[in-house]
Order: sequence, then structure tokens, then C-alpha cells
Amino acid sequence: MTVLSTMLESKAHDPEYAKLVDQYSRYLDSPVLRLKFLNIAFKEERKLRRLERMLVVGTLHDRARLVFELSKLLPLGKKVPLALRITAFLNRLRYVVWAVCLAGVIAGGVGVIFLASKLVGSLSVSTQAKGIAGESEPARSGESGARAVGAIGSEAGLSLDKVWLAEQGDAFEFYSNGARVLTEYETEGRERKFFQFTVDGLRGNARNDPSLLSKPVGIVYHVSESDLLPFADRYNASLINRSRSLLDYARENKLYNYVIDRFGRIYRIVRDEDAASHAGNSMWSDGKNVYVNLSASFIGVCFEGKSGQETVVGPDAINEAQIYAARALTLVLRSKYAIEDANCVTHGLVSVNPSNKLMGYHTDWVAGFPFEAIGLTNKYESELLAVSRFGFGYDESYVAAAGGNKWPGLARADAAVVDAARKKGLPIAEERRAGWNAFQLAYAKQHAMDQVK
Repeated sequence: MTVLSTMLESKAHDPEYAKLVDQYSRYLDSPVLRLKFLNIAFKEERKLRRLERMLVVGTLHDRARLVFELSKLLPLGKKVPLALRITAFLNRLRYVVWAVCLAGVIAGGVGVIFLASKLVGSLSVSTQAKGIAGESEPARSGESGARAVGAIGSEAGLSLDKVWLAEQGDAFEFYSNGARVLTEYETEGRERKFFQFTVDGLRGNARNDPSLLSKPVGIVYHVSESDLLPFADRYNASLINRSRSLLDYARENKLYNYVIDRFGRIYRIVRDEDAASHAGNSMWSDGKNVYVNLSASFIGVCFEGKSGQETVVGPDAINEAQIYAARALTLVLRSKYAIEDANCVTHGLVSVNPSNKLMGYHTDWVAGFPFEAIGLTNKYESELLAVSRFGFGYDESYVAAAGGNKWPGLARADAAVVDAARKKGLPIAEERRAGWNAFQLAYAKQHAMDQVK
């Protein structure tokens, strides 16, 4: 049984309309887009059919509406076929046809003319309302913020070389991709200096000569862990005051480079060229290079929000406005400093505790970060090298913070340790010890650098 026949049985549409829908659906090559088109087409209540046929337009309006929906689903590079454009044009002329019909009614009297003109006016407005609000709004209203942003086609995105500072004022910067960075809370931090190690160098497979760098190489995403009010207009004044309190606190303690408040406003706190105190004891490896104590090497971006709840992302949590803002800001920073996608990661994936050799001293965004919506690859899929190559373990509370299940990157790290020990003919504990010694060398060198004023 086809999708079309199944819909006919469940929706009880007339065969003629179903034939039209099937005919137009064939312009879509993608089965997914075709199914979406069928759902939209059969969702419409076609109450005007009889009246439109009486007015000598037949199925023209049905055809035009289907062309309208079809054009929204066609790939960006594919033009609407000529036959469909002609249908849309004829539909716009239907008012002329109606006017001709009404001209015959005028002879019937002034009263009939008045009633007919009112009827035609109401039909025109209701038809346009269905085409704009009835068909577009419901499709968006059920989508979460992350899904809505993630649905932006890759064709709509800007490449890194297309982002630049377009305008600058006393308290703002405006970028070509729409990002607006507010600078009224901007302050200076400590000098940004850090070592870039290599995995092979630390593990003894190559010379261990780290590079000394001063420009940021990555981004760490945080959650402020603020107490949240429902995101509603009746709390507007309190929402604004709480955001300002967070900004004041972040500025006073030089906590982050950027804060994105609940309204999606981007504030720079510590200047990019300076280090903010946002990552603490931490490490990250993109598979080739290794960075320790990431405050010096990574830019800190904080969402005003709270983790440890049922969902970190939602209308009353990290919302759509914040995700849009983070997407734009990420593109700005990656463009400005040539930051690799592989080094855009969350605090929960980099935070470590050297005193007990465990991951997750902080667990914000240890799960649930909308990487795809921000325009990044999913780092929960990436092997966690702190575990697989540098001797860190984890406990039940770390996994519990992620919802109770290991994510793919953590599972890959566990498997990698076992595989490395097997290939070297060593006990797993010995392989972990070698990794831990490598981390300590990097940590001691970076920690000494951090203590220099």
C-alpha cells in the first residue's frame, strides 16, 4: 500500500484532489520531502471547493496552493517548472474571472451586489490567511529551538571568510553574519599564553617540544547555573535584572569571554586576546594536539541557564534565541581566529580533577549540547582522549550527569584503552599509568606558565 493510498483511507479525501496531490508530489525526488509535502497537502481543510467551482475556477486554487507548498520544498538550486509557474499566474487572475461572474449578478439588484461583494471579500481574505498562517505557523510552532536552528539548510550558511566586522560603535560590534556583540561590560583579563603539546610528543612517540602560543585555538561552552524564572513577559523586569546581575558578577570575577543572556543578547566580558577564568583544571585533545588548563587557550562562552534539570534546552531553559546567538558568535570567533571545529567543545567534556584522576569536576553540558544547531560536529561522538590516552577515569556520578548512559565518545575511549594495552602486551592499569604520567608533564608545564603574572 502506498503512502498516498494510506492517507486517502485515513483522511477520506476525494479521489480527484488526491490525484492532483500525487501528480505534484512527483516533482520531488526526495522520499522524505515527498512525504512532508503529502502531509501538508492533506492537512488543509478544503471548505471553499464547491464555491470556487461555482465561480468557474474549478481546481485552479487547489493547484496553485499545491504549487506554493511544493516550491518551499524544492532544492534551492532547482527552479520551479514552467507549468507550475503558469498555474500560479493563472490563480492570481482568478479574481478577474470572479469579477466577470459578478458582473452578471449586478443586473439582479443592488442588494444582491452588496451581498456578493461581501462574500468575495471574505473568501479572498480567508484564502490568503490559510496560505500564510494556516500552512506555515503550525509547522514551526511544534519545533524546539535547537531543531529550528538545526533545520537551516547548509546552503544558507556563510563560510568563515564571509564573516567580518561590519560596524562598530561605543558599546557594540556588528558582524556580517548578523551577530551583534555588546561591549558595555567588557574588561581586561590576564595575558593569554599557553603551550600546545602533541599527543605523540607527550606519549613518547615524537619529540616533546611544545609550541608557545598567544591566540585562542578553541571554544569552551558553559552554563551559568543561574536560578531561572519561567521565560514569560510577566517576569520581564526580573529576567532583565537577573541577567544584569550575572553580567556584573562575570565582569567582576573575569569569568568568561562571552555571556549569552536569556534574550539571546551576546555580551563580551573578557576581551578575546585575554584569558578569562572559565575552565579551571581541564584538558582537551583534537586527536593531534593537546591543551591543558583551557582558560589560557580557549575562549569561554557561557549561556545563562541551568543544567541538572530534565532538559537543558527548551523554552524555559536554553532557548531558541540563545542558540541562534551562539551559532552566530561561534562563526565570528572561528572566522577571526581560524578555530577548528574539533576544538569547539563543552565544559563537561574537558573538566578534570587531577587530585583523584577523574573526569567531570564540572559537568555542565556533559550531555545535551546542540552541536548541530550551533553548526558544529557532535563532540559526544568524539573519542575522549583524556580517558583513552592520558590516564583519566570516571565514576558513576559523571555518567549520571549525562542521563545515566555512556555516550559514544566515552565508550570509544574505554575500548581504545583496552586495545592499546593489548597491542603493547601491558596490563590496562599500566597503560593508564603511562598516560597519566604524560598528562602530569603537560600539566606541570602549563601550570607554571599560568602562575606567571
